[in-house]
Amino acid sequence: MMDLGIPQEVARGVVHGSWKKVMEATTPHAMIEEWENFKNGFWGRNSKLIEYLDRECLEHKEKWACAYTNNIFHIGNTSTNRVESAHSTLKAWLNTSTGGVNTLFLSWHASIGGQVIEIRKELETCRTKTFKGAYGPPYGVIRGSVSLYALELMFVEGKKTPSECDCVIGRTHGLPCSCRINSFKGAGDHFQITHLAPFWSTLDYANPHDARRFEENDANDLQIFHDLVAEVCRCGPSAVRAAKVALMSQLYPEEEGLREPRVSTKAKGWPPKRENARDPSWHEHAAARQGRRSTRRKTSTSDVTGLY
Repeated sequence: MMDLGIPQEVARGVVHGSWKKVMEATTPHAMIEEWENFKNGFWGRNSKLIEYLDRECLEHKEKWACAYTNNIFHIGNTSTNRVESAHSTLKAWLNTSTGGVNTLFLSWHASIGGQVIEIRKELETCRTKTFKGAYGPPYGVIRGSVSLYALELMFVEGKKTPSECDCVIGRTHGLPCSCRINSFKGAGDHFQITHLAPFWSTLDYANPHDARRFEENDANDLQIFHDLVAEVCRCGPSAVRAAKVALMSQLYPEEEGLREPRVSTKAKGWPPKRENARDPSWHEHAAARQGRRSTRRKTSTSDVTGLY
């Protein structure tokens, strides 16, 4: 907001102050009321700020305002932090901004392999570690079968009073809200896995709940490939030869005479010898000359002393 004449410290106070009430309003009607209060308050005097927020933020309110995102199943992902984190992880594996495609593929493969190991570790932790407070109803049955993070969210949600429950967590995370948790707790009932979204209980990543859909897609791709092969064979030898060359280049790229690109040996930064260094001044020349004279004087004295 520096372009609007608002210092960074003051802008941070605006975002975490009166503007935060607009962002966290639970309904569109409440959001409009908070926006009117914002315009009629202290910051309403800054016409540039009001115009900026109206044009750049409220124009896309469906993408960030809680009044709209609370009705979407987003599991807490309301920013691009996960994408930026994945990008940063990949760049850490690359180590350089230059290199061949094979280098990129190997680094990407290693990055994904590291993430798979981390996922396995977290899944085993969810199977073996017991969350405090989840021994009795209503968490006893699902303990060890769902994510620990899901149990933490439910435990915090269960501490709310019935008047504080807005049932938002059921729409955004697929978890029981406070009123439902207190209802099960009062009756002594236990939650079943079916009461939670499948996302929280799918601990086996190798066999997801929609694996059959992917298997059907693989079968369709294989059938399409067989049909394409039959079509190429009917087109004659020239089409078969062209298809063979294309497949060979994909399966065996090392036999196509491809070589690694030449790596530039010219490093960035200062050269090993500072060729653009300035010339010595007169004082530096005089000091060097005086140093050479003193050295010769000491040498001659030692030679004379050695004669006696």
